Amino acid sequence: MSTGMTMQFSVAVHFFKLVTDYIQSKDVDIVDFMHKAGLDGIALQEPNDRIPFNTFFRLCEFTASYFNEPDLGLKLGQSIRPGHLGSHGFALMSCSDVTELIQQHIRYSALTIDALHIEVEKKGNEYIRYCKSNLPNQTQLGKIQEQLNMSTTVTLSRWFVNRLDLNPQWISFQHEKPENIEEYQKLFNCPILFSQPDTAMGINAELFNLALPGANPQLKRIMDDLCAQLIKKLGNSLEPAWLAQARQAIIQSFQVGLPEIELIAQKIHLTEEEFKTLLSEREMSFRGFVDELRQALALGYVRDPALNLVDISYLLGFSEQSAFQRAFKRWTAMTPGEYRRNKNG
Repeated sequence: MSTGMTMQFSVAVHFFKLVTDYIQSKDVDIVDFMHKAGLDGIALQEPNDRIPFNTFFRLCEFTASYFNEPDLGLKLGQSIRPGHLGSHGFALMSCSDVTELIQQHIRYSALTIDALHIEVEKKGNEYIRYCKSNLPNQTQLGKIQEQLNMSTTVTLSRWFVNRLDLNPQWISFQHEKPENIEEYQKLFNCPILFSQPDTAMGINAELFNLALPGANPQLKRIMDDLCAQLIKKLGNSLEPAWLAQARQAIIQSFQVGLPEIELIAQKIHLTEEEFKTLLSEREMSFRGFVDELRQALALGYVRDPALNLVDISYLLGFSEQSAFQRAFKRWTAMTPGEYRRNKNG
């Protein structure tokens, strides 16, 4: 798979950590290992950054070869937890039932990895979940990525529903059948097909009514708004990494006050002038960028009756509640209290 074909796509750092955690579990120095893989200088300190998909792909392939692990994707997937999906994981965790979970999964999966997308269709008494490549000319994702997508889906589904006996009705892969499929059989516990037109799984339609033990409507509203804003900005996978990184840095900085452009530029490894130039090329200003993010978060926070307006102004980095009130009225032509009453009935 060529760099040119994958360079426009990216993977969230928290998902990238599935691989680096596996490497470190082998008592291998991660810096030395990344050097051997030809991937020096990858910054993993900021949990909300994004890494080029091509880098993720290369590291997976090198890791599988280095440790002679033909089923690396299956093993990585079984170690996943909601935190590996960041905001998307918290949104999934707070869903009320499997139907809502699947809808959320389809809508926001690109926040984790945007080189693929999810489609679901109903056929008879089952739903079929497809993992589709976004790569040019529908280039296949490859064995490890197919394994990883299916194993993370099954592992997280069992985790969210709190049922270890939850199995697909069948699973199909585009890659060829390996010599040994014992790991596949142990994990999926269902009929498995290889060399198929699609990477997909069949799900019993009755499971879509299952309630989720972690349901939290208030948290879900907040995370929905945040994920919607992030996915809008992520766009069609052509957004540059610096912009996604800047957005995450700004959101994090609200916890300590109003973000300053020079500090955000430092966090994304740009000079202030470079950052301003890049924003200008996209007809954006730093203050406008911050204001847009604040507005998106504010609308979600205000709809949550569990949050009082003082807390919300703090969460959005306002020094005074009165400043938050003025900004909110500028955004919506309503006070926060009026907006809350209007939306919550």
